[in-house]
Amino acid sequence: MAHSKAALGRLAADLRAELGLSDSDPFDPFAWAKEWGVPFLSIAEVAASEEAVRRFGSERPDLWSAALIQDGRGHIVVYNAAHSPVRVRSNLAHEVAHVVVEHQMTSAWMTESSGCAGTSRADENEAAEFAGALLIPAERAKLHAIRGRDAASLALTYQVSIEMAQWRMRLSGGETIARRSQSKWHGARR
Repeated sequence: MAHSKAALGRLAADLRAELGLSDSDPFDPFAWAKEWGVPFLSIAEVAASEEAVRRFGSERPDLWSAALIQDGRGHIVVYNAAHSPVRVRSNLAHEVAHVVVEHQMTSAWMTESSGCAGTSRADENEAAEFAGALLIPAERAKLHAIRGRDAASLALTYQVSIEMAQWRMRLSGGETIARRSQSKWHGARR
């Protein structure tokens, strides 16, 4: 079932509230994992070969981020701890989205070209949208953009990458509102 961006935003807000987070608190995926009983394991913590740990950890960490795996009783998430803390937070929020939105996972979780194959493109887009709303609430991104603040300060507040903060600010519509407001203000001064 496809979810609208608005519905995903509401679901993310509900989850943040369930976890006791205010709109200005960063989302902690590890706290969510504990609350929901979904183990998060780094690739070094699972029975992966030394070759796999080396390949994904130090040689080519860009090849793989995280995976949601059904274990017969529920889900586990295996993630690449070689990424920066902000990237790990984003990767884990994406996997949280698959669980919360109840995406149906397939057994093939990677394609030959190292792409995600566990869900459809639509599910991946939903997971990205939900994770973004979970990490940075839309209203906060919108206000930040309207006020002309930089993405770095938003990223610092929510402990995410600057790219994530820029993306959330752009999607919020706040930058457009700020531009229109500035144009009207400048037009009125003439």
